[in-house]
Amino acid sequence: MSETPTATPAEPVQKHEHGHVQEALNQLSELKVYTHSPILYWWPIWGLGLLFGIISTFVSGEGTEAAARVQGQTFVFVLIFVIFSTTVKLRGANSVILGLILAIGGILLATANLSGPIADFIGGLDIRMSPAFYWFVGITVFLMWAVMIFGFDKVKFYEIAPGQVRERVFWGSGDRAESGANARCRYLKDDFLRHRMLGLVVTGDIEITLADGEVWYLHNVIFAKQKANRINELIVTRPVD
Repeated sequence: MSETPTATPAEPVQKHEHGHVQEALNQLSELKVYTHSPILYWWPIWGLGLLFGIISTFVSGEGTEAAARVQGQTFVFVLIFVIFSTTVKLRGANSVILGLILAIGGILLATANLSGPIADFIGGLDIRMSPAFYWFVGITVFLMWAVMIFGFDKVKFYEIAPGQVRERVFWGSGDRAESGANARCRYLKDDFLRHRMLGLVVTGDIEITLADGEVWYLHNVIFAKQKANRINELIVTRPVD
């Protein structure tokens, strides 16, 4: 007589599938996001300060006075540009308007034959700094930049886990954890001067809107666009019990 085969219980299969799902969720590692101070964009100042300090100290010979004038002009104009870019936000239409103003102004100056005299005036400015000035500014700004970027900017950060967003404080109280249910994240449009030019196209801002309407703004995030996409992947994922 042939024996009737017994059915395999479904429970082990369900547990096996559950284990695969849990393992896949575990592979979605938590994402830490650090925001940064505007001093992040001051790297051209300490970079030029150290570069011009080296040139002024170790390079000598004919043409050094003319070179010193060019260095001084470059340093001052870059400093003005950095101050303007880190204090004035130009996103979207504002950056387009600024570009149109500059373009129209350049056309008008060229039409009025004023571009040459203005260029001669700027080129004739006798702006020179000593090597000590470049060394002092370069080293001082670099130290402040490094302390903020690698120190104080890491005191407060954000952790994104599957189905959850957290606001962390390195010391003291103030940690928060919010559900990622119905939350949404978006990468804000680039600020042309800060994100595109000084940020070398890798920085940006992130906006996280929680289910209750509260908005978390994450400013000056490195690789912001990639991290915003990653955040959206994590917050829509629901942990499996």
